[in-house]
Order: sequence, then structure tokens, then C-alpha cells
Amino acid sequence: MANLVGQVGCVTGLVAVLIIGLAFFVGRFLDNYFGTNGVFTIIFMLGSFPVTLWAMVRMSLHMVAKAQERMAQFQEDQKQKNSTQEEE
Repeated sequence: MANLVGQVGCVTGLVAVLIIGLAFFVGRFLDNYFGTNGVFTIIFMLGSFPVTLWAMVRMSLHMVAKAQERMAQFQEDQKQKNSTQEEE
């Protein structure tokens, strides 16, 4: 379980850095292109935070659901293995 927590933390952290970094560089590019003084950068940075939060929650829930499926399958396999051993 600790392994899963570490994986979720690393993946969501990487996604957060990518989304926020992309928002920053796109905002800077548009500011330079249109000659504005940081307006697009501020808008994109503020917009990136809810997108980042949504992506992190979705990824975390997805990874936890997959881990629960694997754990349920593992427990079912163990039950079958134990019942087979008891019959012998």
C-alpha cells in the first residue's frame, strides 16, 4: 500500500508541474506575441490551478480503484488456493 501512495504522489506531482509549467509558458508566449504585460500569463496561471486539482483527483481515484481491483483479485486467488489446499 505504501508503494501505491508513493506512485500516486509522484504521478500527480509530475502532472501538476507539467500543467502549471505549460500554462506559464503558453501565457508568456501569448503576452510576448500580443505585447501585453503579463495578462495572459496571469489568466493561464489562475486557470491552471483548478485544472491541476481536477487532474490530480481524477488520477488518484483511478489509481486507487485499480489497486482495489488488484487487491480483491489477490484475495480471491488466496481464498481459492486455501480451499484447494484444504480439500487435499
